[in-house]
Amino acid sequence: MIEKKNLEELKKGSLLAFGEIFNGKLHPSAIEVLTPLKELGLKLDKKVVLVCLMDNLQSFQDLEVLKKSVADEVWMVCHQELVHFKDDLYAEVLIEIVKKTSPYGLFFPATSIGCALAPRIAGKLNLGLCAHVNHLEVEDGKIVMARPTYGENIIAKLISKTTPVMATLSIGAFSPSYGEREPKFFEVAMPQEFTWVSKIKVRNFKPSAKQPNRLSTAKVVVAGGRGLKSKENFKKLFELAQLLKAEVGATRPVCYEGWVEEDRMIGVSGVTVRPKVYIGFGISGALQHTVGMENSEFIVAVNTDKEAPLVKMAHLALIGDASKVLDLLIKKLKK
Repeated sequence: MIEKKNLEELKKGSLLAFGEIFNGKLHPSAIEVLTPLKELGLKLDKKVVLVCLMDNLQSFQDLEVLKKSVADEVWMVCHQELVHFKDDLYAEVLIEIVKKTSPYGLFFPATSIGCALAPRIAGKLNLGLCAHVNHLEVEDGKIVMARPTYGENIIAKLISKTTPVMATLSIGAFSPSYGEREPKFFEVAMPQEFTWVSKIKVRNFKPSAKQPNRLSTAKVVVAGGRGLKSKENFKKLFELAQLLKAEVGATRPVCYEGWVEEDRMIGVSGVTVRPKVYIGFGISGALQHTVGMENSEFIVAVNTDKEAPLVKMAHLALIGDASKVLDLLIKKLKK
């Protein structure tokens, strides 16, 4: 049952998470970001709320998914102007929610939409914002956010000096979890004086012809670094991935050199993965990469340098030329 409420009637001081919805479907990141917030909520005695913006409830396809989430409440704001994502309007809706409910925290998944909204809201409300957080904890009654910094070579722990605490959470850094109790659902009415006006006009929408990769949820990941020596050698990873039913990942340098699209970057600047098997070819293991795959169940490293960080953290290391090992592996698997 979805109860209708005005903003003024909603619980104050909660931990709010933005639930991204596109074409009537809930983005998987919405369930992910609730996992660490639930732990914070229990320690801080705060309600955890998922905030969803959509054009109407009838077009929403994932209500059953939300019923299994760990959120205490789900606030659903519906209006025809929310059918397309518009940075300015979405931000104004969330700002109004913040002003009326005074949350203790406001968190976004580090998706394209989340990263567009969070800084806009933080700027308008004069709040601090911590980006690409991959760990949350409570110390002395305060939320501590951890993220790589200083060229992504060390992990920094940050505490916000402003309230609500704001952060974007790295995709894949937190495993999705599900609750035993169904959240309370509220359809939230905005104040009558709120204007549903945006400077953005959507003239037409054409979906991308390219299918998005499933790197963050893949059970097997094969990744490559500069040790593969060339773009041609890197492309062979896709052949291996097809044989292993895996997804292809990459380090930041090879993405920047144009060997592969940046949406396959693993690490703090890209995707966090938690596969059952991770195989790294020619990857030294800089912190900005390993922070995005360190929770893999079984790590295999192929590298000529036995002192490489990834070799040292691997469960199995093959010391040799990554491109040659890749060729041999593909040949063997084809047989």
